[in-house]
Amino acid sequence: MYYPHFFRFFEIAEEDLFASLDLPRPRVMERYKIGFPRVETWARFRKPANQGDLVAVTIWIERRTEKSLLYCYEVRRDGEHDLIAEGSSWLVCVRRPEFRPIPVPAEVLELLKDYLPPISRRSREHSERHPHRDVAP
Repeated sequence: MYYPHFFRFFEIAEEDLFASLDLPRPRVMERYKIGFPRVETWARFRKPANQGDLVAVTIWIERRTEKSLLYCYEVRRDGEHDLIAEGSSWLVCVRRPEFRPIPVPAEVLELLKDYLPPISRRSREHSERHPHRDVAP
């Protein structure tokens, strides 16, 4: 399977998260006039996947700051335990159309409340070499 497909799987997982909360992501962005551009993405490919393999993607919010969220992903062949890929994406909340960073709206935080970790401060300390779990944009 061509590696960029995994980044599309990550995006679909995010869309599915919002859809499971009965408010699709495009409606969230339109309703609150916001966007969530990715400012960093990362992936590690552990095992090969073949075109046509069914995969399951697990998504969670690992960290957050006032204006950003770190989504993490794990990809497995459907029904299997071993990881075939893992990844993460830092997203920053921006006001549209100005594209200016803003705090994540309270209504969006309320929507995601069951998935949110406590807010953390921005950090430039590198305790691990994982490029996304230790540095907030």
